Amino acid sequence: MRRRRTLLLVAVAVVVVGAAGVALAAFLSTESRERDRIADVLRAEARGDAAAVQRLVQRCDDGCSFVQRVRGPGAVKIARLDSDTAYALGGAEGWTRVVWVHGVTSRPFVQCVLVRRGGSLWDRSIELVRLRAPLADNEGSC
Repeated sequence: MRRRRTLLLVAVAVVVVGAAGVALAAFLSTESRERDRIADVLRAEARGDAAAVQRLVQRCDDGCSFVQRVRGPGAVKIARLDSDTAYALGGAEGWTRVVWVHGVTSRPFVQCVLVRRGGSLWDRSIELVRLRAPLADNEGSC
């Protein structure tokens, strides 16, 4: 009888730890998906594809006219990403400040993206609501 109870407690503990691990993985993957969505927008900007940017973002400042100014060759690299919605448990909306370059000779660009997160822990949605033109001095905040 005692052995059966011990096995049951061990089985319950394994299930609880496994479920917690799955929940944590789902929660942390949201950060990666936000970064991936923003990277898609930046790659479209680097190609000079304003139409693609407008498809990926609900609203683009100045009709995305700034896309031609940031156009250039080379792979897009995100140097820094600071998100107001990082690790939000529920729904959240906030600015993400992203510093990025394309290629090895490009100057850095700093842009702000308004991100909206929603849904449950298991079904997180990420929307890119607004994209601002690059900051003129690369120093401002969102």
